[in-house]
Amino acid sequence: MILVSAIVPVLTVCLVLLFIILIRRFLSVRSKLPVLGLQNGISHLTGKRRWLAVAGVLIFLASFGARVSTKLWSPNMLMVFNYEEAARGQNPNTTRFNESDILSDRVLEAVIQRGGLQISPERLAEMLTLSTRLDAEKLDVTQESSLKISTEYWVHCSEKVSLYHTNPKTVLNLLADVYWEDFIQNYAENDSVLDLSFDELEGMEYLDVKDYLQMHAYKLKNYLPMYSSASSSFRAAADGETFASLSQKIDNFIKIELERYEAFVLENSLSIDKTTYQSRMQYANRLLDISRKQDMASYDVRIETINMYNAFMTRFVLIPTYDTDKEFYMSKTKVGVDYFADEAKEHLESATKLVEEMEHNSYASDQIGKNLSSSNAYAQADERIEELKNELINLSAQCRQLCSAYVKEKRDGYIQVSFSSPSMAGEAGRAFLFTLLFVAALGGIAILDPFYKACREDIPVGGAVKQALQGKTRKKSKKSGKGAVKPEGKNADREEVSP
Repeated sequence: MILVSAIVPVLTVCLVLLFIILIRRFLSVRSKLPVLGLQNGISHLTGKRRWLAVAGVLIFLASFGARVSTKLWSPNMLMVFNYEEAARGQNPNTTRFNESDILSDRVLEAVIQRGGLQISPERLAEMLTLSTRLDAEKLDVTQESSLKISTEYWVHCSEKVSLYHTNPKTVLNLLADVYWEDFIQNYAENDSVLDLSFDELEGMEYLDVKDYLQMHAYKLKNYLPMYSSASSSFRAAADGETFASLSQKIDNFIKIELERYEAFVLENSLSIDKTTYQSRMQYANRLLDISRKQDMASYDVRIETINMYNAFMTRFVLIPTYDTDKEFYMSKTKVGVDYFADEAKEHLESATKLVEEMEHNSYASDQIGKNLSSSNAYAQADERIEELKNELINLSAQCRQLCSAYVKEKRDGYIQVSFSSPSMAGEAGRAFLFTLLFVAALGGIAILDPFYKACREDIPVGGAVKQALQGKTRKKSKKSGKGAVKPEGKNADREEVSP
């Protein structure tokens, strides 16, 4: 097939050589080229029309067939990035998109390994070219409005790759598969957070199990808003699940199921090591109390600072302002005392939450210290833990299924790949134009041929044309079975005179 792809370049070289010969001969005879002689040369070309027509047909067929065959054998591959972030020059995980990754060393090495190609990555990179529709545009980088981001990339593989026992389309297919896998692994949304592991539950305190399962549940809950913000109305076709409904299920698991489990553990005083757990709670309360005192100290400082402000300084300030509709109004702005008040409120709220957490730890420590547990209660707690684990695993599977459905439907696999097909009309037009140039070059050489021979043999140009025409007449006479008749008398003398 590489020989077929070489037909057009070979014909192009021949065309260039023919035009060089034509120009050279024209420059050689132009000083001795009479107009009448040129007309006779054109009439001499009449006998070669059939030959030129056959040559033109053969050149057209060869050029058209070679062009179409080459385009079918070595098409261009179009890669379209059709996810929302692509228009902003980002990957699905909001990192910066880099088009050079398509032909990066790691991708090309994987292509060679998967296809078993006998070629080096450096050599393969030389045979692959990457382009976009924006390459031909002249962009003014100083103007922000002129900066454009392409989401479509054309990849072409040279026909020379067939020298390494493969073909361009196979290489492009391998490249598309390998790059898609690399893209999904490195730049797609990372759903590894949905992979849950419960190995650390072995030997864990019963109350700590609640915190551990709650941590995993929040991981699932925090993963969903990334999709929900992009398409809150998306609904899975299989079960009609939405991001909002699945998030509500996780909330119910945290606020209902885990709270029930914690209440059961506290009610039955379940603990693996009561003394150790109570010591932990005491130590935790000490740390929390230190943080609470810091928040209260910060709160007192800000309240004291507010009281030091003069009454005139604590009044709000009105600033003349225009809104988005260019309407004038007086905007109220904050002064320093307002910021101190907000900070004091934040520290007080933080201290209040710390107090609540300390009270919960104290209550849990007191409950664990009671001797209310029984073997039956421990068995029920273990059974309940397994149920909570299975429920959390089920929620994780639902999250993965819903997100996968969203990616498949809304993002269409992130990348669409297609191959170009040759335009028969366009290729025929190019081949026809190429044929016209070829026929023009051959016809020009045929017209100038007798004049060029005359110049080389020092024969008058008119005589050379006459000899060519007489030779043509003799051939016709021989074909018709008649001999040439020699003119007599004065007419004979006039015929011997050169024009």
